[in-house]
Amino acid sequence: MNVHEMMHQVALLSTGRYTREGDISMIEIPTPGRRRQIVYGKVDSVGEDSIAVLYTTVGIVNDCVDLAYLLKLNTALRHCRTALLDDDEVVLVSMFDLLTTSVKECARVIQELAAVADDLEKKWYTGDTA
Repeated sequence: MNVHEMMHQVALLSTGRYTREGDISMIEIPTPGRRRQIVYGKVDSVGEDSIAVLYTTVGIVNDCVDLAYLLKLNTALRHCRTALLDDDEVVLVSMFDLLTTSVKECARVIQELAAVADDLEKKWYTGDTA
């Protein structure tokens, strides 16, 4: 099963809404307070291996964002990690082997990505950045 099929299955088994545009799949996860988080999925190659990459955007670094907190948060997360992109964008990312990961495990990853990103958005941003 590929990452796109896994994400589609997760959406069917949850309240998420699945779409796909080319090589990128998206699942929109409702979060408390009429908020939402969009988790993206794609396949990347590492050497000869194909891996699934799931990620979601939190927001642009601003004066409120505590970078030390983001780094420390990585020690408490089970499935994902915080990262900064070149354009100062805070993201959460998770990577896993497609051969050994089940739909159930993919659902846990998506759940953590959406919940943690939503918590960080509420902490540092005024609106839902999705």
